[in-house]
Amino acid sequence: MKFNISLKDQQKEFLDQVVSDFSLGEIEISIQNLVKEILNQDDNENVFGEIRCIGGCFSTDQSIEVELEDGLISKMREIFQQYDFEEYDSEEEELSKIVRSMINYADQEGDLKNIFVRA
Repeated sequence: MKFNISLKDQQKEFLDQVVSDFSLGEIEISIQNLVKEILNQDDNENVFGEIRCIGGCFSTDQSIEVELEDGLISKMREIFQQYDFEEYDSEEEELSKIVRSMINYADQEGDLKNIFVRA
């Protein structure tokens, strides 16, 4: 499924740096790697149980189109329902919230080599 992810400037800058540091080529690849790795870790409480994105997270002009596997999208939908996120007007905005939370986790606590280096 393809959808647009809305990012804060700080999150876009973090992903730009990751793309550069790990020679990923483009931001879409970094987001795909991030989502797969975070969901495979099965540590949702650590990633989503803590408020990582407060105020203004959605108010941005930075938008990235990403294609993710349907299985990953299903897991992201479940996570959105499981945790106490604010309500959004569309599923695309809800999925963006999940990805933004993952980006913030990676930036604050993540093992970047583990997340972004391909085996």
